[in-house]
Amino acid sequence: MMVIGVDKNQLIGTHGASNQRKHSQMVQEGAHLLPLRIPFGDYIRVTDDIQALVNAKGPEAIHKKDLQDLIELSIDTKKSLLEVCGNICSRQHERFKDELIRANGRLVLLIEEAGITCLEDVYWWDNPRLKSNPRATKGTALYKSLCTIRDEYAVDIRFCHRRDTGREILRILGEV
Repeated sequence: MMVIGVDKNQLIGTHGASNQRKHSQMVQEGAHLLPLRIPFGDYIRVTDDIQALVNAKGPEAIHKKDLQDLIELSIDTKKSLLEVCGNICSRQHERFKDELIRANGRLVLLIEEAGITCLEDVYWWDNPRLKSNPRATKGTALYKSLCTIRDEYAVDIRFCHRRDTGREILRILGEV
């Protein structure tokens, strides 16, 4: 059984409700979900070192800094390209950039967007906000920003359909 560390923010409020499908999917696939305070991303594989820390301190006593150097790979899920726009083209940019720096090449950005299967597809993405705001981010600009994130911060950018996110998280973390 694979143990998946889930950032506590993924389990509460509107995050919890919108993530119910992928969490149920992971449990149905045989994973055990362990709520943790994760320093970057949303989902990690609980390695022997992380499990030893959990056993020694208890999951509630673990802080983000305790896990920083123990994480082999983390997955940061985004529910759409609109959420990605909010992270990299708005006031949230500095917070997101800080997370990329903390990850230090150990992050997969998994974007749930129907019809988008690879980074190149983003170039042709039609932002629905352009209908009401001609200054909204265009697919070409978002594509360039994601290429910069990929290249400067060694982030692996992947895409999936929302119905497959739980299985995709398990598949990616199973590769580690």
